[in-house]
Amino acid sequence: MKSLTIIAMALTISTVAQANITELSIKNVTVNVDLSTARVRLSEAGYSSPVLKVLIPELAGVTILDHRNEGEAAPCMATFESMNVDDVIQGNPSTEKVDLTIKLSRLEYINQETQLCEVSLDETIQGNIRGLNFTHNRSVAIGTRHIDDCNANM
Repeated sequence: MKSLTIIAMALTISTVAQANITELSIKNVTVNVDLSTARVRLSEAGYSSPVLKVLIPELAGVTILDHRNEGEAAPCMATFESMNVDDVIQGNPSTEKVDLTIKLSRLEYINQETQLCEVSLDETIQGNIRGLNFTHNRSVAIGTRHIDDCNANM
């Protein structure tokens, strides 16, 4: 079992060593965020265990990828700094303008098995809501390229 673990780690390291991330864009947006029990919740939809989330419908209009977790009523962001809804609502439910940073990147890695360059699009949203750092990430495979055209090859 130990040798199987070492082989798996070596394969992971070799894949990561050949990965290349190219930042395509960074944009800053301001969105309205409803900080009430209607939009702030502890939920495990899209996660393996419950996390503190804020549902932000306006994300659909400012992002490229779908940031709505299955089972949720709107796109969302999560924080891992608290598990308490009251840490966000703070006894003051209201709608506030929140500044967010949206980063779009291209990820390339060489698939050693197929000898192709796998290309994915990655979108990360980050922002601070009432002192807590919230984030959400989505990635989608967008295709393959010839191995010689892969930036991860360089």
